[in-house]
Amino acid sequence: MGILAAYLARTVIAASLVALVAILALDLVFQLVDGVADADTGTAEMLLQSLLAMPSMAYEAFPFATLIGALMGLGGLAARQELTAMRAAGVSVLQIAGAVLAGGLVLALLATAVGEYVVPPAERQAAAVRGLSEADGLRTGPDGALWVRDGGDFLRAEQPRSATHLASVTLYRLEGGRLAARIEAEDAHYVGDGWRLEGVTRIDYSGSGLERRELDAWLWEGALGPEVLSVVVAEPATLPATELWTYIQYLEANGLDSGTSRLALWQKAATPLATLAMLLVTIPLVFTAARSANAGQRIVIGILVGAAFFLLNRAMGQAGVVYGVPPGLSALLPVALFAALGLWGTLRVR
Repeated sequence: MGILAAYLARTVIAASLVALVAILALDLVFQLVDGVADADTGTAEMLLQSLLAMPSMAYEAFPFATLIGALMGLGGLAARQELTAMRAAGVSVLQIAGAVLAGGLVLALLATAVGEYVVPPAERQAAAVRGLSEADGLRTGPDGALWVRDGGDFLRAEQPRSATHLASVTLYRLEGGRLAARIEAEDAHYVGDGWRLEGVTRIDYSGSGLERRELDAWLWEGALGPEVLSVVVAEPATLPATELWTYIQYLEANGLDSGTSRLALWQKAATPLATLAMLLVTIPLVFTAARSANAGQRIVIGILVGAAFFLLNRAMGQAGVVYGVPPGLSALLPVALFAALGLWGTLRVR
């Protein structure tokens, strides 16, 4: 059984990776075709941007590629009667499913590695290729300025230079729902235990009037360090899990909505699980409809099942954001449903 299990796992892994490469190749062609109309982008730059976008596409397409690849690989074994011979030798359907899931575990770990260690640097490099500096990535307001919050302090940087250097800074301090102070500074540098504001004009408001002071420097202490600032303005789906968790903690500490970010975090956990669920779904399909189907029919079956999963997953994600469904439930329910269907179908195979 050990030899057969390794053979089945290798078949699933190889077929899934081939399917993933085919999907990425098609996506690359479509991106290049779309980019031809952009006269401002050179061919080499357009190709580089498309290649840097491929890790993100690969991560998103992993469950779908696994489904198509497993149907093709196991379907080929079924068409050549190899699965029938295994069962005649005393190998049960559950043993075959276990071997397939062992291969799926390797694919799930690979998907996790791509999402955590390949996608984030590729996205940052793609931004650099598009001519965006670190300061450009920090601009979030409609006026091109950076706006962030730390407790009762609201900071606006008109000219963010980097995650450790801000220029033309205005800090609004609220206490009890009213403006308590306004601090303006020419520059702000992170110095390890806070932000050192230089060229400071501070105005304190009180019931008896206001007090204006000119200071050479003033230290603003808070939780808003460079590691937080760099993720505040990033797209949650492109962040690794550790940085995404930092962002969630920042949002919740400041009383901000973290639902979208928590959903992105749960979806990161759901992607490798979805890869395993898609493999479980292929078992009953291979032993029933896909056994007598040709390669084209197996691909159609995989596309239909994958489309159903994609639509349900997208619908649950939107429901979580709009109707307040818990993020964990939104992300894991489609995976659990398809895994249950796959297990039910596997147990019914005779």
